[in-house]
Amino acid sequence: MRLLASIGIATLLVDYALGACTGMNAADSSACPVSQCASLVDDFSSNDTLASSGTSTQPSNAQFVSELSPDYASITGDGLTLSLVKSGSGYKGSTVYFTKWIEYGVITARIRTGSATPGVISSLQLQDESGTSIDMDWVGNSPNSVQANYYTENQLELSQATSASLSSNPASSFTIYKIVWLPDSLTWYANGFAVRTVNRMDTWAEGEQRFKYPSSASRLSFSIWSASDASNPGLTQQWAGTIPSTSTETQFSMTIARVQVDCYTNTTDAAKSSASPQSSASNDSSFVSPKSVTEVDLSNFGLSSQESTSSLSSSTMSTEGSGNDLSRWLAEQDTPSGARPVHVLG
Repeated sequence: MRLLASIGIATLLVDYALGACTGMNAADSSACPVSQCASLVDDFSSNDTLASSGTSTQPSNAQFVSELSPDYASITGDGLTLSLVKSGSGYKGSTVYFTKWIEYGVITARIRTGSATPGVISSLQLQDESGTSIDMDWVGNSPNSVQANYYTENQLELSQATSASLSSNPASSFTIYKIVWLPDSLTWYANGFAVRTVNRMDTWAEGEQRFKYPSSASRLSFSIWSASDASNPGLTQQWAGTIPSTSTETQFSMTIARVQVDCYTNTTDAAKSSASPQSSASNDSSFVSPKSVTEVDLSNFGLSSQESTSSLSSSTMSTEGSGNDLSRWLAEQDTPSGARPVHVLG
């Protein structure tokens, strides 16, 4: 896979290790994608929720599949644990995929990252077949922060990620993260507070005549990997650092204690329109103003417009950009009491 990496003014194509169409279970063996989104709440209390792509016998009810070999993903007392393990002079990581495909929805995960030292990267990612991706990344050389980023068709610009500092080290304690991905807006949250919002209408690329906005079925994955690997380009190491050669650590672990997937079930294809904002804003249902969220939009998540209005009237949540009332209402759900704010660094 090739990505466009940019740090400062440097821009070039680089190789990247993760892919979206591998690691299918038996139900996904012939095409990509196959299995459509199914809402899920999983606290990883059962070993059967995790399968390995390297074994011929899979649990029939597995919700996640471990992608790499050797397999360093397992169900532990804390949840789903992915490990980065020292192997020879380097490290071998872990990637686990959700076995269903998601086309818009809300992803909520309670995570303790493994990025306790420079060079260790923990990631939550939604990626489609074309290489379009929605990411949350934690890098060891910025231990108290989370980075929110997205890119289209393998064109990643690392310098455009938004970084937010957290009130505690995410590698030491669990934090609740949420991605609210709707046809018209995309918002990342940490502990109930918005880190970043991107509105689809603002992503129109005139030269390419398209919206540079994620709009295709994607696979959810969690991963931990090393930037120090010799196969990674230097720009990756500039971004994430490298594991010190003097490190005595033989293993770093990322744990997901709970994950919830809420599928968006809108049947309209309006959000996929390639028309420009000027020509489509009047009839494209994805252009929803904050005060005109429809009953249809809310029913996709089993909500009513009255519930949304009531919840929003007392909302104190802030977003970057105008955002969307539905996005903010959804992000408030399951927010823990005493949630601490994040500070957006830019």
